[in-house]
Amino acid sequence: TVTASPKVSTFGGKVLVEGTVIDISKGTTETEQAARFPAGVPAVSDESQAAWMEYVYMKQEKPADTTGVPVTVSVLDPNGNYYVVGTTTSDASGAFKEAFTPEVPGAYTIIASFAGTGSYYGSSAETAVYVDEVTATPSPVATLAPSMADLYFIPLSIGIIVAIVIIGLVIVLMLRKRP
Repeated sequence: TVTASPKVSTFGGKVLVEGTVIDISKGTTETEQAARFPAGVPAVSDESQAAWMEYVYMKQEKPADTTGVPVTVSVLDPNGNYYVVGTTTSDASGAFKEAFTPEVPGAYTIIASFAGTGSYYGSSAETAVYVDEVTATPSPVATLAPSMADLYFIPLSIGIIVAIVIIGLVIVLMLRKRP
């Protein structure tokens, strides 16, 4: 299986690809195995196979050193280019993850592929994401709140100057009218 998130991302951001590689052979659907592994039996490396099969089918202790299988994550980008964005290994639960940064905006097809091993046939799964172009956001215009000087000092200063001029004119006029 494979999924990717976010389904719509912004150009320049990362996309996380996640999924599982599960063994769906006939034995994994037996009642006991299906009850113990309701999501399916994880596929494991050839090196881990013997101890893993004893755990799954013979109720042995779960091996602590189990390794998964290699998974290649590839994309088909909006321009029709196909390329590998990463290779990872699934874990003992069958899960894998790989992050990548899309190279161009547009719709991507993401393909997770397991080539197969000596114990399993290969498989693949696809999903899709859309990478949106970055749109320029206008930066907010800074508006300053009026300062205390703007609110009180400047109008008060102008008022005092006007009052002094008026008083000065009144005094000059009174002095002129005297004989």
